[in-house]
Amino acid sequence: MYLCICKTVSDQQIRQAVSEGVRTVGEVSARFGVGTECGKCLDDIRAYVDACLVDVDAGLAELPAVPGPTPIAVAKPAPPPVTTPAPAPAAWFAIDL
Repeated sequence: MYLCICKTVSDQQIRQAVSEGVRTVGEVSARFGVGTECGKCLDDIRAYVDACLVDVDAGLAELPAVPGPTPIAVAKPAPPPVTTPAPAPAAWFAIDL
């Protein structure tokens, strides 16, 4: 079931995050971005995280890892070449128009 429709975050994703160490709604938001669009999900997510924490404390949250997308290795672009600025003219002058 989706707990945050704006960011399509499900209860299973949040339960997995809690089993990996997430303990607050702020940490859930930092991980998944929940609450950044409309914020209507925050109360439900807070209640769900609290319920998951009770399960974790009781030792019942031993779930297999939720399979996710395989990370793709992305080559970092080469840094731009270092260029030296052109030397300034020897003398500057102003013209009143």
